[in-house]
Amino acid sequence: MNQKRRPAALAIAVLLIAAACSSTATESRPTTAPPQTTAAPATTATPVETTAAPETTAAPEPTAAPTTTEAQPDLAAIEAELTAAVETWMEANGAPAVSLSVRLPGVEPIAVAVGVSDLVTEEPVSVDDYFRIASITKPMTSVIVLQLVEEGMIELDEPVATYLGETWLGAYPFAADITVRQLLNHTNGLIEYAFDIGFYAEAATRQDTPFEPEEILEFLSRQEPLFAPGEQYQYETGGFVTAGLIIEALTGNGAAAEMRERVFDPAGAVDIFLTPEEFPPQPVVHAYVRDALYNALILLPGVEDELGLTVNGDEPVLDILAGEQAVLQSAGWTGGGNEAQLDDVSAIFKAMFDGTLLSEASIAEMTTTALDTNYGLGLDVNEVDGVRVFQHGGGVPGFRSQAGYLPDDDIAYAFSATLIPLPEGGGVDQLQEMILGIVLDR
Repeated sequence: MNQKRRPAALAIAVLLIAAACSSTATESRPTTAPPQTTAAPATTATPVETTAAPETTAAPEPTAAPTTTEAQPDLAAIEAELTAAVETWMEANGAPAVSLSVRLPGVEPIAVAVGVSDLVTEEPVSVDDYFRIASITKPMTSVIVLQLVEEGMIELDEPVATYLGETWLGAYPFAADITVRQLLNHTNGLIEYAFDIGFYAEAATRQDTPFEPEEILEFLSRQEPLFAPGEQYQYETGGFVTAGLIIEALTGNGAAAEMRERVFDPAGAVDIFLTPEEFPPQPVVHAYVRDALYNALILLPGVEDELGLTVNGDEPVLDILAGEQAVLQSAGWTGGGNEAQLDDVSAIFKAMFDGTLLSEASIAEMTTTALDTNYGLGLDVNEVDGVRVFQHGGGVPGFRSQAGYLPDDDIAYAFSATLIPLPEGGGVDQLQEMILGIVLDR
């Protein structure tokens, strides 16, 4: 790699604190109170509605085939509108690249890629490029756990210790009490390790050495609980790393192999990889940090902005691919490690809710929210302009992503932008609203 493109390894580690594996703008939060308030009684989200075919009586034999059919959407026109919307959003937000996939019922998926995959070479981004989707990995991990529930191998309200042993979290005060369900709905009381200064200090010394999942749990075992399990909500990633270890313990296989067999392959998704066990055939696109993240990095010893890359006309950015990637590709694992083409992400989100991957009972479990939040089991249950959406965001150094499914319209979508943090007043919420406005008006 060109040395002019390589900031100090320590610089990349800082990004773990600032961006981490979790998403930011659209991650679930309590709907009536912040995380540290007393939890309200649990509420239940509306289960996914399924409509059985109505019973009918025999009708006279028709004399001719119907003369009308339902009009098909104009895919070329929709693609043009989506491309224009992405271009408008990118101009306002400064993201170098966006890749987008939309799946409408009964037609071929629409894929759009706008911008450049590298600000230095100005190589155009392609729908075949790979992006880090970060915490959008979480619902995929939840799918595997729910499949194991269907198979009788896991009970959601059973303690984690049942599957990983009593010492799974060392001497952590509530190790015996945390349940599988609490791992997946963020009510376990664990801290978000990727935002912790102690974890940052450890990561900064080993940028070329991947983290093992057990190391994440060992770190968490030394931290003070935020609250007793089940009492409150706080978004974090360690619960999903733990879920990955449960999957491995019960199946005897690596989490990446199970995710491919149980999620990727049934959904027809071949261009998605759970790092660090698997990697795409080519690296992800170049992605960038700006604003406070840039300012923090540039103050560190050994970090120089020799290339002078900018967005938004003159705002400086640094390329996160210009350093070691081992920590970034291992710290999230089953809580944030997937790298993918966006078309495969939308395929998986559709498969999660159309009966391909989960039963109706499992979908109902997944979309039942915790306490006073809109977060279910690895999934946000939201409304966007009055439209019900099952979604999850992902934010990791350099990338900001979003994926979702509209159960009442059978529409799936996924997109990723190569800039973080995004400017205030924009962000993925804005782009998501623009996308949904177009596809719902088809």
